[in-house]
Amino acid sequence: MTRRALLALPAAALLGSLLLAGCTADRAPGPTAPAPATTASSPDGGASPDAAAVRADGTPVASGTVTLSVLAPGGPPTSTPAEDDAVLLAVAVPADDAAATLVTVATLAPPEGGTIDVLDDLSAVVRGADGAVLAGLTAPLLDDPAGRTVRVRTAEDGTTTWLAEGAAGSGAAGGTVTATFAATAVLDATWRDLADEGGRSLAVEPAAWARRGSLAAEEAVWSALVAAEPEADAQNVRDQLTCHLIGAPDKATWNLEPWRPDVGLLETIAALCNPS
Repeated sequence: MTRRALLALPAAALLGSLLLAGCTADRAPGPTAPAPATTASSPDGGASPDAAAVRADGTPVASGTVTLSVLAPGGPPTSTPAEDDAVLLAVAVPADDAAATLVTVATLAPPEGGTIDVLDDLSAVVRGADGAVLAGLTAPLLDDPAGRTVRVRTAEDGTTTWLAEGAAGSGAAGGTVTATFAATAVLDATWRDLADEGGRSLAVEPAAWARRGSLAAEEAVWSALVAAEPEADAQNVRDQLTCHLIGAPDKATWNLEPWRPDVGLLETIAALCNPS
C-alpha cells in the first residue's frame, strides 16, 4: 500500500489496534472529503478562465504572504480567518441549467509563475515558480441541499477549477464549497538532545489545519521541515512524520528522530512511530 493510499484511509480503519495503546487522540471525526475525482477537462461545466483572467478579475485571498486569486460565477468568495494564519474559503454554488451536469463553482489561480498541484485526495499544495511549496489547500467540501458532488479540474497554466456535479436540468440552487487555505504548516521545530535514548529529537509543532490530515498537510509540513532543518531530510524521518499525522495528530509535538532505523512506513506505524 502506498503512502498516498495510507493517508487517504481513515485513521481508525488503518491503524486499528496498532496505535490505540500508544497514540490515542480525542478528536471528533471531521467532514468526509470527496472521493478522488477526475482532474481532466470535461465537456460540461464550461471552459475555465486562464490564470491571467482569474488574477485580473478574481478576488484575492491571502494567507500569510501567499495570495490566491479566486474567480467565482456565483459571486465573490468569502474568506474567514482561522487558526495559524489559515483562512476558511467559502464559495457559493450557482444554479445549474437545463443541459449542465457540471456547474463551475470557482477557478483558483496561484501567484504569478506558480501552480496549484492537486493531490490524490483532492487536497492541494500551492507551489512557487521554483516548485517550492508555498501553502496548502484542503480538499473542497460541498454542502448542497440538492445532493450534488464536488469535482476538480486542473489546467496546464496552474489553475484549478471546482465544479458541482448533479443531474442535468434539476435547476438546483444553493450550496457552498469550502476549503482551508494556509501558508503556515509548522509553528515550531526544536532540536532536543536525548542522548540517553539514542540521539537528537526534532520536536515539531504543526499548524492546526495540518493536524487534520491530508496529503497536502504532509507535503507542506515536510517541505517546511526540510527547508528549516536539512538534517531531518531522510526517509525514516518522513515515515515518522506520516505516522504521527495518521495516528497521533493531536500530540503537542511530533517527535522525529533521525537515529531511528529506516524500517519502512508500515513497520514504523506498527512500532507506534518509534521503531528501534
